[in-house]
Amino acid sequence: MGKINSRNKGASFEREVAKHLNTLFEKEDIDITVRRNLEQYQVKDQGDLQLPKHTIECKRYADGNWYKDSWWEQVIKSCGDTTPILIWKYNHQPIRVCVPMYYLNPTLYKGNNLKTAVIKFEDWLALVVNNL
Repeated sequence: MGKINSRNKGASFEREVAKHLNTLFEKEDIDITVRRNLEQYQVKDQGDLQLPKHTIECKRYADGNWYKDSWWEQVIKSCGDTTPILIWKYNHQPIRVCVPMYYLNPTLYKGNNLKTAVIKFEDWLALVVNNL
């Protein structure tokens, strides 16, 4: 069996996440189309997916069970004044999403991206419509 190209694996996961979001927006009759940010390969500090008010970084790896601090630091660095979202998946495990706590509780200070919560991808999909 040949070696898996990690860039292709990551791009495939980005497309999968975008497809879930686009299906949700179509179902909810929201006129938004999520696309991969192809500039991420030419310009440093760019998120993987383009979504209003969000910077989304996607990670897909074979082994592990939790996100790496460097992944969160990467999305924080690229988010500007948008909400950082980290979506990751390891083989044989569900998709997980790391969000700042204020994403779940709008009464919290929006500038604090260091306090985070990890939720199921399906739960994040239920929340994202209210955070556009």
